[in-house]
Amino acid sequence: MYKKIFPIPAIERKHRQGLLGAHFDCFLNWMQEHGYSRHSMRFNVQCLTHLGKYLKKKGISSIYQLQGADGQELLVTYRDYCRGQGYWRRESGLKLYIGALEEAGILSSSTPGNFLLFHEIEQYRDFLKNQRGLAEKTIHRHIYWIEKFFRFLGCQEHCSSLPTFGIREVDRFIEQEAERLGRTSQGPLAGCLRSFLRFLYQSGKLATDLSVLITSPRCYKLESLPRVLDWNEVQKIVNSVHRSTKNGPRHYAILVLLTTYGLRAGEVAQLKLEDIDWRKKAIHIVPRKSGKDLYLPLTPRVVQAILDYLRHRRFPSKYRQVFLLTRAPWRSLTRQNIAYVVNRHIELAGLELPRGGPHLLRHSFATHLIRKGASLKQIGDLLGHRRLESTHIYTKTATEHLREVALEVPEVRW
Repeated sequence: MYKKIFPIPAIERKHRQGLLGAHFDCFLNWMQEHGYSRHSMRFNVQCLTHLGKYLKKKGISSIYQLQGADGQELLVTYRDYCRGQGYWRRESGLKLYIGALEEAGILSSSTPGNFLLFHEIEQYRDFLKNQRGLAEKTIHRHIYWIEKFFRFLGCQEHCSSLPTFGIREVDRFIEQEAERLGRTSQGPLAGCLRSFLRFLYQSGKLATDLSVLITSPRCYKLESLPRVLDWNEVQKIVNSVHRSTKNGPRHYAILVLLTTYGLRAGEVAQLKLEDIDWRKKAIHIVPRKSGKDLYLPLTPRVVQAILDYLRHRRFPSKYRQVFLLTRAPWRSLTRQNIAYVVNRHIELAGLELPRGGPHLLRHSFATHLIRKGASLKQIGDLLGHRRLESTHIYTKTATEHLREVALEVPEVRW
């Protein structure tokens, strides 16, 4: 493998020398496993050689100085230096190198908690996980709003103590975020802040319980309808995929899964190869919210779409997720990638919608089942709902059924 990348032994010896040469083979193996081309591998190694010379001038003698916060600070400094010298994308090799060594266990992770400013936030994370038993996605949302609030207060990373603030600062932050959030989206923001401030008060970090002063906007149950598409429009989105292109089979398989089972974006992104039982013709879904295992029958259309992608377009990878990126590094897709696929083909289908996303297809799927006569219990089980009330809202979107039971308007005589 190495001879193909560096045909001249003297060039390889040059790159093996210096600070970064000790893990030369580890880095090349990592890039090959993640699908990098020969040209990209050569470029990244050249970037590391350039970095080694830079580190030597800075007096850095240990590879372990690249990890943690020091490594992140070094990356920023090196990037500014390269741009000042007119060298663009030189820091990309360093990012990959640090990631490869972290994955191999040579370096500790440089992003253990991202922006976790204070010890109190770490304690709050443990409180949400161990005492309240919240899902990881919910905990992430709480931490996101709290960190954003402290950024609003002007805090920087590695602050040693909580800043002084009152309800006036909290109100200003909520007002700022309310300019871009809808009324229903402001509720979770207020709830996250209220929960954290109550935690600080109960743990003795705040002298006053500010949580009782935060109010959420009034929202009424079933006050709004989910946006749905006509089923012909859904099929138009699926049929907009050109399956002969590089990404076509992957996009088609994703859209078929979304429209056949009404799955969430995260459920499609985290679908693994072992979740598909080809012998029993069943597919295993772990709903992201309820956590209950769901086994659904594999339809011939789904089987054909997934097999076409696996046989012709999925690259060999150590990742077990079904859907992978088509460019190096070959990693699993995220919910954001799934949303991009849906929005891209909504555009290709010629539909002008104010808002798209995978949940639009999920809402349309549920409404289509109601129009076909399926019961709410059947639809709720298929969608992975824990409560029947979550499914009941789709009865309002099937307007044809509402028209059937509507009373005639009595004649008014004057």
